Amino acid sequence: MTRSILSGLLGLLSVVAMASLPSACESGGVGDPCLPEDEYDPQFAGFKVTEENIESRSFQCQTRICLVNHFQGRVSCPRGQEAPATCKPGEGGCTDCRPSGTYAPDCDPTTDDAGAGQCLSGACDPTGSFCRCDGTEDCPSDDWVCLEGVCTLHICRDGFEGCQDPTKSPEENEGKACCVPGTEDPVASPVCGQCGADSNRNAEQAVYCSCRCGVAEGEREEDYQDFNFCECPQGFECAEIRPNVGLGDRNITGKYCIKQGSQFRGEQDCGQVQGRYNSEQCEGTP
Repeated sequence: MTRSILSGLLGLLSVVAMASLPSACESGGVGDPCLPEDEYDPQFAGFKVTEENIESRSFQCQTRICLVNHFQGRVSCPRGQEAPATCKPGEGGCTDCRPSGTYAPDCDPTTDDAGAGQCLSGACDPTGSFCRCDGTEDCPSDDWVCLEGVCTLHICRDGFEGCQDPTKSPEENEGKACCVPGTEDPVASPVCGQCGADSNRNAEQAVYCSCRCGVAEGEREEDYQDFNFCECPQGFECAEIRPNVGLGDRNITGKYCIKQGSQFRGEQDCGQVQGRYNSEQCEGTP
């Protein structure tokens, strides 16, 4: 688990915004762009085109649903990036060594052992309810350092040419890094480039506000009498995104409004990748 101040603020904003949103599913705003909250995690390597993600409490969408419909990479970083070089403060070899996220698993200091059994170091912060570190051995790998009791990863930013911007052209984003949206904080993971612009799997065609328009195949709408399904607006069709396999929240399974003609047929849909391609990590072709 990673923590950051920005992620915490984002969560607070979500709670505040949620209070003013309707409880029923409405179709207003379907198709509006949205940025999944996962992208505020500097350790997040991006989405996989073989998977879907339904963010059901999005403060950015009138519908409260930010749909990631079989999309590859990060919305905020169209061309992706190779894994950036890590560094350690004060050890030389890097002029601009910047922090990129922290690692602090949750723990419960109210337990009989004060949360010690939940932490590698045996130290559970009594006020923050997270595991503190005593040294690098309490961190995920030797790339991390223990600073003031918290595992921190640093990225070398020597030669930094700026952050990618999804509103810019591929040429303008060439050579630039993936950053936490709205900041110049570096993303620490390798990220696949987005699928081809004509593939229906890039951010514009696969990530946007949506709403639940029907139950999963094999279910009955009358079993969801307390749920108001939406009608898809012009240019959208109602298609099953998440089957109900008996796991997770049944209220987010089923059909959602997607752009017409954008149903996922297989990883071959990705087409030519716009940027970083690695055959072991990315779908599509270089």
